[in-house]
Amino acid sequence: MSGFFSRLLGGKEQRSLATVPPRAPRRSDEILQAYEASADVSRGSGLVWLARDASYWTDRASRTLHQLREDWSATADTAKWPDVSSVLTQLSAPPEDLIRQLPSTAREAMSLCERENFPRSELVIRLSKDPSLVQALLRQANSASYGAGLSPILRVDAALDRIGLAGTRAVVVSASVDGLLSKPGGVYDGMLANAWQHMVNTGPMARALAPAFGADGEEAFACALLHDVGTLIILDRLASVRTANRRNVALPDGWLELVLAELHEPVGAVAAHRWGLGVDAADAIGTHHRRDTPAEKHPLAETLFVAEHLARAAARGESLDLFGLWEQGELSGDATHARGILDRQLSKA
Repeated sequence: MSGFFSRLLGGKEQRSLATVPPRAPRRSDEILQAYEASADVSRGSGLVWLARDASYWTDRASRTLHQLREDWSATADTAKWPDVSSVLTQLSAPPEDLIRQLPSTAREAMSLCERENFPRSELVIRLSKDPSLVQALLRQANSASYGAGLSPILRVDAALDRIGLAGTRAVVVSASVDGLLSKPGGVYDGMLANAWQHMVNTGPMARALAPAFGADGEEAFACALLHDVGTLIILDRLASVRTANRRNVALPDGWLELVLAELHEPVGAVAAHRWGLGVDAADAIGTHHRRDTPAEKHPLAETLFVAEHLARAAARGESLDLFGLWEQGELSGDATHARGILDRQLSKA
């Protein structure tokens, strides 16, 4: 973990990236403007953000897909790349068809995590019915993020005590998603593996940085573990096309990257709603790039924005201009506090 943080800042001296990625064009501004009048405005700790329901995110995904279809139909390559149309058709399915439902054991466990004063022993019994969930919980409890310097845990009840209910929910969902979604095949399997690894790397970073934004660390960790779940769902649709055609999917260079950039946030937010992760988690997942509404204040979304940039910089072995990132994302969190968190992590190296 210390090495993960130390790669970000190049030791004690802060260095700037040569370029900070520019904000993408705001293609969905008109959707937000149409929705703001009826959105529920949430207030807490002096912060204000829009609480969007599932219909907002479904509509945003639908509009984005409509634009993607129009853009593709206007090209001269439609006949050359028939799989593009097949993928767009798959992605245009209703949410209940696009996003696979979690297994009953996972839904039950998540529901129990939400109930106050529910006996922990009953939750342990329910989780223990699924060996894959038990394995995932123990692996998380013994990971460097939670178990560094501690004795190994071999029991589910001890794992729950160590990672908490928010962490348990995140592990249940991520383990279930991993079992649900299919591999797209070919070169896209590497993209899938990279997406998973990126989310795993972002989780500890989000938990550490959460206090700088007034966010709950465990909630930030849970959201970070799933913040790019929309990417996984889109790649799962490629797997469906691959199965139907009985061959690997063939797409023009750069097209899938464009689709992922435009679509993974709203699809991830729709999934968060369907899986019962809550409005705040769905909105954080749906706006973690802060491309469309950067001035909007949302502790979890802002935490994810910074954690994701830092995780990617660490994976590349580069340092990052933390204060420049604050300006880019128009963040309301405390940049000096965040810098102090990173410095404390470096001091442990």
